[in-house]
This record gives sequence, structure tokens and C-alpha cells, in this order.
Amino acid sequence: MAGHGGLRGLHLAELTRAVGISKPYFYTFFDSLEDFTLQLMEEQRSRLLRLLEQELARPEGSWEEHVEAFFRTILRHRDNGILVMTQREEADLHSRLTPERFQDFRPGQRAFFLRVMELLEIRPEACQPEVLANLVFSCVLIYNSAPESMPFFFPAHLEETAELHVKFLVRYLASLRGGQESR
Repeated sequence: MAGHGGLRGLHLAELTRAVGISKPYFYTFFDSLEDFTLQLMEEQRSRLLRLLEQELARPEGSWEEHVEAFFRTILRHRDNGILVMTQREEADLHSRLTPERFQDFRPGQRAFFLRVMELLEIRPEACQPEVLANLVFSCVLIYNSAPESMPFFFPAHLEETAELHVKFLVRYLASLRGGQESR
């Protein structure tokens, strides 16, 4: 829908034309394009949980290999049909949300990361879900945003950097399994 421009380039007319509906029909389901985007993000979270469940259920491979594969799927979001916003897209969406609407969105984020932790066998006492969220977001945002909005990064080395981020993140998560306290 938004082409290579991501969500920042998405306009209601383009969206309704792409799915073959009128603007009034769109508004029977969503209050705004921002509401649509937030709903899309909710759906993506459900999809990511299913992907994690499927990955962890695979009989071959270790826990670490499964978790690495899951995070690589998120990093390669464009190849896997997953919505991941750039830093600019997040800032743009946030600027158009009312503070109340943003606060209504927050519990879903926390619930998502609590469920991820549950699937990964990490108790909330070992790591706050918000900390896990920040760790995951920082890895994904750097990989996704550096070419566009972080000019001091070295784009030719983003793949290697992302691989290291994933390995460090998985190593950290592995240390939390079984409820060890975070340091």
C-alpha cells in the first residue's frame, strides 16, 4: 500500500484505492488513518506471537536457535510481511495521536511483551517487559532506520551489527530463563 515509503508515505486515498473501498466505508471501521495504523500494529503483534509459538514448537534446534530465528524474522520484516516502522514513522504517528489515544495503546504493548516473555520462559521478576521492549525496539529501529535517519552509522555494516544485536539479545534472554534476577 505505502510502497517503499512505509507508513509515512501512506495516505487515506491511496489505502482506500488499493483495497477498493470508499473513504466513507473506511470510516465505518476506523476513526482515522492513525486508528487504522494502531489496529494494524495490534494485528501484527498477534501475528508475531503466532510466529514465535511456531518457531519454539519446532522440534529441531535449540531454544537459542529458535529465538534467534524469530528475531531475524522481525529484522527481515520486509521479506516476511511484518509491519516495522522507522524512527521517523514512529515519531510521525506519535505526533498525530492524542496523549489519551497513545496511553490507551500502551497496555497492549506491555501485554505483548509479557506474552513474549511467557513464551520464552522468562518471569517478569527477571526483566521488566518494558526493558525487553526497549531492547528489541533499539535493535530493530537501528537496523530499520539507520540508512534513512541515522547518518553516522555505517550502512555497509548494518547486517553484521544486526546479527550481533540478535546474538547479544538472545544471550541476555537465555540468562534470564528460569527467573534469574537481572543485573
